[in-house]
Amino acid sequence: MLDGFSVHYLDVGNGDCIFIKLQDGKTILIDCAEPDDKKAQNVIDYVKGYGVNKIDYFIITHPDADHIGNAVKIINEFTISRIYLPKLNEWALEYFPTLQQVNQLAKDKNIEIKRNDNFKSIIGDGYSLIFLTPYPSGLADSSYNDLNGALVPDQENVNNISPIIYLESNGLRFVFTGDAGSSQEKLALKVLNDPVFKANIKNLGVSVNLTGVDFLKLGHHGSNSSSCKEFLQALAPKHAVVSVGGDNYYGHPTTEVLDRLNQANPEYKLFRTDVHGTISVGVVDGQLKIITDKIN
Repeated sequence: MLDGFSVHYLDVGNGDCIFIKLQDGKTILIDCAEPDDKKAQNVIDYVKGYGVNKIDYFIITHPDADHIGNAVKIINEFTISRIYLPKLNEWALEYFPTLQQVNQLAKDKNIEIKRNDNFKSIIGDGYSLIFLTPYPSGLADSSYNDLNGALVPDQENVNNISPIIYLESNGLRFVFTGDAGSSQEKLALKVLNDPVFKANIKNLGVSVNLTGVDFLKLGHHGSNSSSCKEFLQALAPKHAVVSVGGDNYYGHPTTEVLDRLNQANPEYKLFRTDVHGTISVGVVDGQLKIITDKIN
């Protein structure tokens, strides 16, 4: 168990769930695995094992079941201060009953609701979390426009509302991606030169540096639709983490993605939840510490 600042990529099979404990004691949960009573209880037990009964920031990247599946249980189990949700219109919401439930439950419990877009941030003493994508709904190039305007939700459009998030703390830099595809990865690179975004970052008194990030959570479980060459070459991650089940029939992570990672940084180290179990990252005595459940 890691004290102080730590990031935990939970082993939830074919789904995503990331628990972050910040150095000031505040907590972040990004996604919460597919709907399954055992997996839900495992997530709850893991977080409570760190003495946590309150989640300050609960981020739901998008409404796919393997990301939002246990959100109702999480909201009912923990005190939630703020929840970040995708912005879908009423028509699109009809296709995602769990997201509807979460929206309503958050309102019923008077939880502060923020929408996932690149103007959002969480800033504390010694840490900063910045949403790089998507563009806010209604703006040109917003991935919400494609989803909210479609006749039927397209899976690629659903994935692309996943925010790409940058976290810097304790000298470490992390990028979280949900299921965002290559178009959003390229947008994340482009947005760093957006005058409005740059002004916003400057006003916050923080910075975003994607070059040589310490940890990249691979988009869409290592699918070939994500982790494009341009994105990986720009980030050249030192470590890549893929949240995947060992029995997945998608072939995740794909050979193409692993090849692109190796080209971007031949010295990178891969961690995968089906092999390593839950992967915990922290700083102990000023040194990077990585703990895995199954193998080291």
